[in-house]
Amino acid sequence: MARLMRDSAFRMRELTDNLLDLARGRRGTGLVVERDASQPLEPVLRQVIDEQTAVYPDRSIDTHFDLAEPVSCDRARVAQLFSNVLGNALSYGAANEPVRVRAVSGSGQFELSIANAGEQIAPTVVERLFQPFYRSSARQNREGLGLGLYIAQEIATAHGGAITVTSTAAETCFTFRMPNA
Repeated sequence: MARLMRDSAFRMRELTDNLLDLARGRRGTGLVVERDASQPLEPVLRQVIDEQTAVYPDRSIDTHFDLAEPVSCDRARVAQLFSNVLGNALSYGAANEPVRVRAVSGSGQFELSIANAGEQIAPTVVERLFQPFYRSSARQNREGLGLGLYIAQEIATAHGGAITVTSTAAETCFTFRMPNA
C-alpha cells in the first residue's frame, strides 16, 4: 500500500510540475535556469534513476557516467528533463531489454543520452514529439498529459542546448547536448 501511495504521489508531482512549466512557457517568460558547477551532477542523475526504479522495479537501467568536467547546469532542471525522458524510455521501451543511460562531460560539452530497445517511432510521430499535449494514437492509453518531452525541450533550450531523437527498428535514443560553460 505504501509503495502504491508513493508511486501515485510521484506521478502527481510530475504532472503538477509539467503543468506549471507549460504555463510559464505559454506566458512567454520561458523556463528559468540557474547554472552552477559547484556541485557534482552524477548524484542527481543517480537519484532520478533510483526514483524511476521505484516506479518500474522490474526494469533494468544500465549506466555509463564519464563526467570528467564539472557540469555547469541547473541540476534540478536537468533532473526534471532526465526524469521525463527516462520515464518514457521505461514506459515505452521493450520490457525485456535494459534502458541505457550515458552522461559525458568534456571539451566544453555535456551530453546525456537515454536509449531503449522497442518499437520504432515513426518519422511522422518524431516530427511532433516535442509539441505540448501530443500523444500518438498508439500511446493514447498511457498515463500523462503529453507534456514531458515538451518540457524536456524547454529545459534543453534554456541551457543553450538541444534535445534530439533518433529511432530505428533496433533503438530509440534521446540525446540532450549543451555547452558546458
